[in-house]
Amino acid sequence: MDATFIRLNRHWSGDRYASLYKRDVLESLLAKKDLPHIQVLTGIRRSGKSTLFELLINDLMDSGIDPRSILRLNMDEPVFTFLWNDPSGLYPLIEKAEALTGVKTAYLFLDEIQQVKDWELFAKSAYDTQGFRKLYITGSNSDLLERQFATLLSGRYFANVVRPFSFRELLRMQGLTDKLSILTHKMEALRLTDRYLQWGGFPEIVLHELSDDVKTELLQNYYDSIVLKDCIAYNRVRDADLFYRLLHYLLTNAGTPFKYATIAKALNSNENSVRNYLAYAAGSYVLADVLNFSFSLKSNARPEHKAYCIDNGLMNAVRFQFLDQKGKLLENAVYNALIDKGYSDISFVRKARECDFVVRKDNAFHAFQVCYELTDINRDREIAGFNVPDIQNIATRTLITYNQQGETEGVRIVPFFLWCVEEE
Repeated sequence: MDATFIRLNRHWSGDRYASLYKRDVLESLLAKKDLPHIQVLTGIRRSGKSTLFELLINDLMDSGIDPRSILRLNMDEPVFTFLWNDPSGLYPLIEKAEALTGVKTAYLFLDEIQQVKDWELFAKSAYDTQGFRKLYITGSNSDLLERQFATLLSGRYFANVVRPFSFRELLRMQGLTDKLSILTHKMEALRLTDRYLQWGGFPEIVLHELSDDVKTELLQNYYDSIVLKDCIAYNRVRDADLFYRLLHYLLTNAGTPFKYATIAKALNSNENSVRNYLAYAAGSYVLADVLNFSFSLKSNARPEHKAYCIDNGLMNAVRFQFLDQKGKLLENAVYNALIDKGYSDISFVRKARECDFVVRKDNAFHAFQVCYELTDINRDREIAGFNVPDIQNIATRTLITYNQQGETEGVRIVPFFLWCVEEE
């Protein structure tokens, strides 16, 4: 056990964690570091939650905090399996660490807390007794905050979602931070765009020089681990084969409208199973379930759906084949960029005309179309998609391309690499 403590807490020696890249979400976390509220970080596995722990620990040490008063535990470690059904075992575990360091734990970092049944009871007790100056928690499933925890500690925690590197973050890592720097180094921006569309933004993929074969193998391992641990095992899925076939269908057809009933028939299943399994996949952040636009809150008023994957590399790694690969990959990347840029209520319109995304920000609607390359053949169709039925006073109309720019009929045409760095 002592060896595990030391391996997980290299900072006890006073050394800072090195070779870390600042994430956009870090600023929000640091702004709340002096508040007693529990900080919860959720997000897909391998997206950088543990690295954020290291960035936060570095900041604490830079602030003069004794590094031995900072304890970090990963509940995914085999040595901690005895805790999975008994959260009370955390207390003697912390005492063992304090006996090893000779210092009381003031800051507690718990990774992959979803492994521990009823962990929220420990969190509530720690908060109520002020046992620590700050408690940080990560988990790989969104329902951490949709169950008892949210009720027990309502108003006493902050929650942030950690996602793979956004394209804006990748550009910034290369010193491309604004329109001028990007246009000055346009070929580099396009090269990065190509890499992002193919390989996505998982930290291990973008921060290391790896061969394509190794990248593919890593991403395949991510996919299998996420599906098996965070979807099938976590939700006790009975028909694993159906679950895999459903994901294959949805990710192969990313951005294509579908109905639950249609997929259920195609997979020889039932609508209820499809609905539940899709919710499990969304809960583990593998994909998002996007509804068609309607002012009505009734579910039958929004019968169509689209699925988007959280990372382009994850799609490519499992070798899904696209009829229009470049267009689908760009549309998937735009969906994730909309999330990264703070848009909400993301939906699509499919009536007399189709509009890829209708979103909300600052109490206004914005419409987006995605077209890899505008041509004389598709230009009129793409522009017509902005004549969105039922929505008045759309604030902006933006058509995002791979490498075309301009304006026509009140529609701004902008390449993906420029749009991603724009402040909105």
